[in-house]
Amino acid sequence: MKKISHTLSLLILLTLTINQAHADLLWSNKKSGGDDFLLGTIHLGDERLSTLPDSIKAAIDSVDVVVIETDVSLVSTEEQQKLLLQAASLPPGQRLSHVLSPAVYDKAKQYLTANGSSIENLASFKPWLVGLAMVQMAYAKLELKEEYGIDKQVQEYALKQGKKVIGLETYAEQMGFFNAITDKYPEFTGDDLILDTLTEIEQYSDLPKEMITAWINSDLQAFENMYQGTLGTSKFDEAAEQVLIVERNHKWLTPLESMFAKQKVFLAVGALHFAGEDGLPSLMPDKFELIKAKTK
Repeated sequence: MKKISHTLSLLILLTLTINQAHADLLWSNKKSGGDDFLLGTIHLGDERLSTLPDSIKAAIDSVDVVVIETDVSLVSTEEQQKLLLQAASLPPGQRLSHVLSPAVYDKAKQYLTANGSSIENLASFKPWLVGLAMVQMAYAKLELKEEYGIDKQVQEYALKQGKKVIGLETYAEQMGFFNAITDKYPEFTGDDLILDTLTEIEQYSDLPKEMITAWINSDLQAFENMYQGTLGTSKFDEAAEQVLIVERNHKWLTPLESMFAKQKVFLAVGALHFAGEDGLPSLMPDKFELIKAKTK
């Protein structure tokens, strides 16, 4: 899971201030005769992402429908909590200490304690939720917030403009992805996930800020480098990549192609879905080109 924790956090939670120059990860198929847009997003951000760029607003204004990963607003807080508990709870009678080795359990306990939490609060949950909690603690230290995330800002702006917003996945489906890795690849254990999460937190502490900088600079190569450097570097990473990125990209193609054929579409999903050989721009039948637009 060298980077599964990072990817998970991006699923749950993956611009500039008005006076800064800006280029975003926005693609268009206009040169191919289309009228659709693709946007690679950042799910969490800092103050540099406090304002949605004019280029993105203009693209949203020009389409009929905005498509995002999931429309969380369709699910009440109570239902979200229920679905999370269903997906993340260990079977009756099991505890976290039963599914982690003593050494790894102690490492997780030490990290949580050092960050003002208690492992006992998570004792009935699966390791992936514990790993996610640890990553969120690390992100909180960087002052990354959902309100600065591009996804949230895109949805809010689209709704204000009266645009139809569609989610590609339900909240329940997204919760299911967290279990899919160990279900499909049972050779990986909770120890693998926790140890790699702790390694990531220590060795890749600057990665979230680097992603934001790359997004600001419209630096697709930087995302490609991050993708290659954080996914696919071990068997566990390859499993995470397949479940969380590749399989979802391919699953999205059919509904997206249908929508593109019928209406003008603005698609906004996490930037990591645009990298690699199975990235969305590479899979799309229409040719999409990166727009190098700038705000004043």
